Parts: sequence; C-alpha cells; structure tokens
Amino acid sequence: MVKKLVAVFSLAVLLGLLAGCQVQSAPTGSGGNTVTMGATTYTSGNTITIKKGETITFTDDKNNGSPHILVIGVDGAKKLEAGAPDFGTNGMSFQAGESKTTSPWMTPGTYHVTCTVHPTTMNLTVTVTA
Repeated sequence: MVKKLVAVFSLAVLLGLLAGCQVQSAPTGSGGNTVTMGATTYTSGNTITIKKGETITFTDDKNNGSPHILVIGVDGAKKLEAGAPDFGTNGMSFQAGESKTTSPWMTPGTYHVTCTVHPTTMNLTVTVTA
C-alpha cells in the first residue's frame, strides 16, 4: 500500500512540475495554408486568413500552362508592405505544377499578393492574426 501511495505521489509531483512548464515552440509551418493558382486566377479564392508564424504554400495548377510571378503588392505592381515576407528581388516565379512556400508571416496585419503576369485577375489579400 505504501509503495502505491509513493508511486501516486511521485506521479502527482511530476505532473505538477510538467504543468508548470511552458514550452515555446517555433512556428509550425504551413498549417495547411495553400493557395492554388489557375491559368489567370487564384482558384482557391482571393482571400486567406492565417495565424502569425504560419506560411502559405502557393501551388500552380499543372494543367493551366500559364506562368506566374508573385510579388507583395496589388494590381501587378511590387510594393513594400512592412511585415510581409520577402518574395525575392524578382518575385516568386512558377511554372506549371510548381509549388513554393513563403517564409513565416510574423507580423499581424493585412497584406497583398499579386501576379505580375495577371495583374487584374490575381490579387490576393492575406490577413495575419495574432
């Protein structure tokens, strides 16, 4: 009986210590945030909401045969939006069937992703929540 009490007490102490610990985790990655691109549009919609620290995977529909170049901005024009990840000097280029994942979006706010090849039909609003 004493052995059982010692075991239960030890388990309770261990659980109490673990409950008091806070584990900090790194950003979890994409979290299922995928934007699909068709021939001239974002086929998954023109808006996406993600959590701080998550990424977005942009996937080109391999059947569309149309290239895309994504930049931060609107109407095909690259524009600095403080807090948005860097898409590179020339943007993120895609060929048929290609997928690329952004860096984590670390600053809550509203951002825009546009395609320089399809400036009037490919404008995505990204909302990052805390």
